[in-house]
Amino acid sequence: MKMRQIVLQSAIALTMIFTSNAYAGGSRDRIEELKQQILEISRNAQGEYDGDDNDPAVRAELDPLVDELVSLVPVRSETEKLPQVVGSWQQVWSDGPGGGPAGSGGALAAAVFQVVFPDGYYWNVAKNTIAGVNSMGFLRGKFAIDTDKLNIEFTKSVGSPGWVSEGTESYMLAMRAEVGAYDIVPTPGPIGKKGFLANTYVDEDIRICRGGGDDFGTGTYLYVLVRKSQF
Repeated sequence: MKMRQIVLQSAIALTMIFTSNAYAGGSRDRIEELKQQILEISRNAQGEYDGDDNDPAVRAELDPLVDELVSLVPVRSETEKLPQVVGSWQQVWSDGPGGGPAGSGGALAAAVFQVVFPDGYYWNVAKNTIAGVNSMGFLRGKFAIDTDKLNIEFTKSVGSPGWVSEGTESYMLAMRAEVGAYDIVPTPGPIGKKGFLANTYVDEDIRICRGGGDDFGTGTYLYVLVRKSQF
């Protein structure tokens, strides 16, 4: 037991030294500044529905900020990032597919969550309004870790009538979906479609992903999320 404690203490000390060196020269302040700029742009661009905020001009504004942010932190593999990626995240802005044409309804832009599990799968959970009818949507994806990306495939899409109440844990909903609690209401979804999702930047507060490939064309999509567990 003592040996394990010594090893753990040494690892923590080395991490602190590495982190201190990695963020030397005032880059930590710039990192925080960039994060705030990215979130401000993303929040200001968010529409009512997930499909309302897919503005190429917003993407053009975000990309150089994201690139600078990435340049200021040590390079890590997806395996190294995974402990931080695991958990519940609320989407702030995205130009990814699936939102539908602007004004058509669908997932509410302010109520889209992704819950990532360490066992190789995740659930996208959202409040939907389609033709005036409220429901919850659940889309499952599985992933395999590659060096600099996650290879993903969508495996299930289900729903549930009505909205959950404010303060409901997205993690709890994802766990229910995983054990089949909502299988009675299958919904249309990109089942079987494959692609990739790269965690371009992640820390304790914010997660920025780029995705696409395979069944999603030659372009890439950008996703800005913040760590949050409750609707």
